[in-house]
Amino acid sequence: MVNYEEAVKKPFTDLAKLFLGIVLSTIPIVNWVAQGFIIECSGVGKNRPSKSMPVWKELGNLFSKGFLSILIMIIYAIPAILVFLITFGYAASLLMPTLGGLMPEGFISSVVTGQVTGEEISGVVSQNSMQILPALTEASIIVFPFLLLGMILLLAAIYLYPIAILNYLKNKKFGKAFDFNFIISKAFTAKYLISWLIAGITSIVIKSFLVSISWVGLWLGPAIAFFISGVIAYSLFGQVFREK
Repeated sequence: MVNYEEAVKKPFTDLAKLFLGIVLSTIPIVNWVAQGFIIECSGVGKNRPSKSMPVWKELGNLFSKGFLSILIMIIYAIPAILVFLITFGYAASLLMPTLGGLMPEGFISSVVTGQVTGEEISGVVSQNSMQILPALTEASIIVFPFLLLGMILLLAAIYLYPIAILNYLKNKKFGKAFDFNFIISKAFTAKYLISWLIAGITSIVIKSFLVSISWVGLWLGPAIAFFISGVIAYSLFGQVFREK
């Protein structure tokens, strides 16, 4: 049974640990330590999972776990990234001949090198919109299914990688993050789906609220949301993961 209340309360069980986690989350690269701490909050790999956050210790080990967890996320996203790159490249190959014939000589190279302003680009595009529109429509029709495929692959990666990270954490073996039979058996359950949705909604709500507060701002708000929502999420995922 997943205890949602316990997971929501977990980041606030120790304000000193919470403050340190937020501070570390504001610093690029160093925030991998916070990421390592967040996945440790799942309780996976521990004999007695706690209702409170673990102790901040062995920061080098936390950094390593955080780095590897980020790497797992990236690897899971590679299929989607490749589809997007190929799709945009193909779309560009369809549009470039048309744009090349309509744009002033040297205009495209000037855009690439940043020698023209956004207003100049908008002006040229608007002047030639009727000629560009057919090519743009054709490219959109061809490209749309591949964009949809990329979005599905990206969503699948986002859905699966928390279980993959926890399987790595439990077994202390990077390769276990790609034990797809086990990961799929854990991920495609009602409890995990509900926990994943709650974690996602919680993250969006916390981030939106904090960013809207002027004194928190766009810098501190995402860091606070990253740490608090991360602890909540992996507390939920850890409970699902530990269930037989």
